[in-house]
Amino acid sequence: MLIVVLLKGVPARTTQVAQVGGVLNREAMDLVLNPHDAKAVEAADFLKRKVGGKIVALTMGPDMKLIPLMKSLYSAQVMGVDEEYVLSDRKMAGSDTWATSYAVSLGVKKLVERHIAPIDELSSTISKSGYSDTVKAKASSLYRANLLPNRVYSELPSIKDSVVQRFSEGLISAEQALFELTDVRASLSRFIIVSGIKTTDGETGSVGPQVAEGVSELMGITVPHATYVEDFDVDDSAKTVTSARRIGRLVQTLEMNLPSLLTISTEYLPREALAALQPSARGNNYRGKLLQAQKWTADDLSANVKQLGLSGSPTIVGTGIDVGKPPVQKFVNQSLVFLKALSQMEFDGKKFGPFEKGQLAPDLPQPIADRLRGEGSLGFYTHDMLSEELFG
Repeated sequence: MLIVVLLKGVPARTTQVAQVGGVLNREAMDLVLNPHDAKAVEAADFLKRKVGGKIVALTMGPDMKLIPLMKSLYSAQVMGVDEEYVLSDRKMAGSDTWATSYAVSLGVKKLVERHIAPIDELSSTISKSGYSDTVKAKASSLYRANLLPNRVYSELPSIKDSVVQRFSEGLISAEQALFELTDVRASLSRFIIVSGIKTTDGETGSVGPQVAEGVSELMGITVPHATYVEDFDVDDSAKTVTSARRIGRLVQTLEMNLPSLLTISTEYLPREALAALQPSARGNNYRGKLLQAQKWTADDLSANVKQLGLSGSPTIVGTGIDVGKPPVQKFVNQSLVFLKALSQMEFDGKKFGPFEKGQLAPDLPQPIADRLRGEGSLGFYTHDMLSEELFG
């Protein structure tokens, strides 16, 4: 099973918001992984322990910030993620939930196609080459690229009944090998997407469901979704996932066909996977982990740039404020504030600033304070300033 975990980097402490368009300047901020996404990683870990497969982390934002941030996920929880992909492009900057969901949906589509293509490639090789070393060489190449599950081909001593091994030894015919590869291909189409219920910098909780709709449209399939999931289980043989979510005092149970998407509640507690399922899960696992995150641009996704970034975002965001800073008290006609923005300055070997317009002046050396007041850069806080801050 292909398990896609949607993640997001959010501001660690403050939200620095540009004045034009209310766009978060993520490159200038300290980012952390969205706290709600930790539950999605736990859910993905349970899925892999129960049915096997590959956990792929997918995120969107500045790659120079997110790639180092996501490294810890390779060893997160019990198994950690197996691969990481970052959607990063200037064309995606300023995306609202609509444009973000479009880009992420394209990323999911590309991930699914990336894992189905090797099965088709191997099937074609078997059809053309029959019992030859070409089949094993092709399978080994794809396996080492982490693109074939153990049940198709494996170099692990514990896996002795892969499709390619049995075919190479003449234990099954080409027709039987192709039939089993068709089954593997179908299982990859029954992927599952998990995400946190919302992000701390947006609080909309809408990207998950929008991605389900986006993937449905882009891939021409139906991807049902369930939000605020507190518990779930998957039946790979029945090709279904059953989830439970709390709505007020009621607990609603939903059964959905795979592929599907779940947004995981903060109340989620992972189930235990039965030890008896481990051999089957191991057969669905892949070779290992690709420890180098991969970056995909808008061109890599073949995205319509008109649906990305600000141009593809119908949402209009108002002026933002900084949060997380200590409270500041200003007293009319008593507090000194900067009347305009100033760059960094130096006095007696010490650096001061830079300062923003309206910022409360710190304890500046008297010569600097006198000079700034003389040139009109520093003055007392007025009623007009108060009115402007309160009412714009």
